[in-house]
Amino acid sequence: MKQPIRAFALGLLSAVLVLGTIYYIEGNSTKSKADISVSSMISQLESEGYIVNTPEEEQAEATEENNNQKKEEEEQEKPESTSPAAIDLRVEPGMNTDEIINRMYEAGIIEDKQSFTDYLSDHDYSTAIQTGEFHIREDMTYEEIAQTLTR
Repeated sequence: MKQPIRAFALGLLSAVLVLGTIYYIEGNSTKSKADISVSSMISQLESEGYIVNTPEEEQAEATEENNNQKKEEEEQEKPESTSPAAIDLRVEPGMNTDEIINRMYEAGIIEDKQSFTDYLSDHDYSTAIQTGEFHIREDMTYEEIAQTLTR
């Protein structure tokens, strides 16, 4: 049993020595990638269709992207239209106050349903709402809206 193991070990050792020698000899004679100059790397990459930027170009591009992103955020924060929202609200017989308030809320006329409901109740407008069609704008106060709906 010793003989086959020794022969196998000697075969492995010889293979490692042969491969190591070849690697050492071949490795010294060929040019490694680290030995290529930066300018020749850039020219080779550009000839293959790649775009190579200098650090200054990268910084300028990053700054431009940052500025564009800030502009987009500012545009999103601005209101989309300068004119106030308005609706022609049709109050039909049998509609309750919650339905009317929901329509105005969905149209963007009022921002808080509960506060408008409270206003109508506190000032006794909730039971005096009339049927018909009313033109209501976003810039109207709660009092103006209530007076319009109770005419």
